[in-house]
Amino acid sequence: MVHQNVHQQLQQISKQLHEAQESARLAQGSDPQLLEQADQQLNEVEQQLQNVQNQAGAESTENPQFQQAYEQLHDTRQQVQEAQQNNNDVL
Repeated sequence: MVHQNVHQQLQQISKQLHEAQESARLAQGSDPQLLEQADQQLNEVEQQLQNVQNQAGAESTENPQFQQAYEQLHDTRQQVQEAQQNNNDVL
């Protein structure tokens, strides 16, 4: 049961992560408000990943879907931070 619950949670996290990635992509270089929205979405995703890890322990961190979501979270957060920095440099 725990495995199924982890899988469902990770599917939801993946969906939210894709939404954050889309917000970041749309905001690239032009919309600081969308970048802020993407950053907030990423914070929520990160919290949810931590919740899954707390609930399922090692099972979650060994799950390839969890690992992929964590890597995508990190990569997307880096893109958002770079875009925010680029916006700040322009101003």
